[in-house]
Amino acid sequence: MNSTKPIRIAIIGTGNIGTDLCYRLLRDSRFKVVALVGRRSDSPGLHMFKNEVDHLIANGIEGLVPFLSEIDGAFDATSAFDHKKHWDLLANAQKWVMDLTPSKIGRPLVPVLMGKIPTMSLQNSISSNYSMVTCGGQSSAPIVHAISSAATGIKEVEVSSSIAALSAGPATRLNIDQYIDSTEGLSALISDCNKVKAILVLNPAEPPVMMRTTVNISAASCDLEQAKATAARIVTEVQKYVPGYEMVVEPYLQSLNTISATVKVTGAGFVLPDYAGNLDIINSAAIETAFLHNSHNRSVDQK
Repeated sequence: MNSTKPIRIAIIGTGNIGTDLCYRLLRDSRFKVVALVGRRSDSPGLHMFKNEVDHLIANGIEGLVPFLSEIDGAFDATSAFDHKKHWDLLANAQKWVMDLTPSKIGRPLVPVLMGKIPTMSLQNSISSNYSMVTCGGQSSAPIVHAISSAATGIKEVEVSSSIAALSAGPATRLNIDQYIDSTEGLSALISDCNKVKAILVLNPAEPPVMMRTTVNISAASCDLEQAKATAARIVTEVQKYVPGYEMVVEPYLQSLNTISATVKVTGAGFVLPDYAGNLDIINSAAIETAFLHNSHNRSVDQK
């Protein structure tokens, strides 16, 4: 990618997710951060990147309008409530967006499941919206797929994520209902089971805990050895873009008809300490998707 122009992006949102994204992308030669968009001039997130980003915008999405010609796409790290307005503006400007909110507007995508789930594919339009769903969705999806592909007669799926309370910003707390709904929708899509339950625990423990996600699937039968082998392979694939992703409990029979597995995500420690694995996995997934989308559309344009 060294001979190719960097992908020019804007980041909308200056909370935990947005600042972590900005720090990462400023150090990724594949990208150029053109603008960081906040909603108040005293935002610590904006001040953090003074002299590092061309346009530090303090009056929201409207402030990005004069600079739309300078970007290829944007990462929306605000809230589900705000994303529709942002997407309307970006779509009209023929820009792609990586949606890090649980709005359910864009096509859900987990990078490691492309080619494994029929609906998870790259879009051929420059103006494309990819939903990163949630941190719990990104961390659970590979394991839900691994167990589901080895099971028959799936009756129920439960996804439970525990994250450090300190890693959950105001937008995450505001969007808890949307988080649950989006995570459940992703698990239903992957498992083809309509009875899905998602749980999110904001753990206030000191010192802060690492992110853990446990998947429980009730099914008529399951080839446990196949589930273990598939889970091991897919975890290795996820680690290519999320190095801190690891399986801590491989698939096992929790009871006669319930298969369980647990993964842990250790953050890279860019802005928040390594307990913020929830930021790490959703941001890493968004960056990987943005790179793949741009590479794909450049190939399409050249045909």
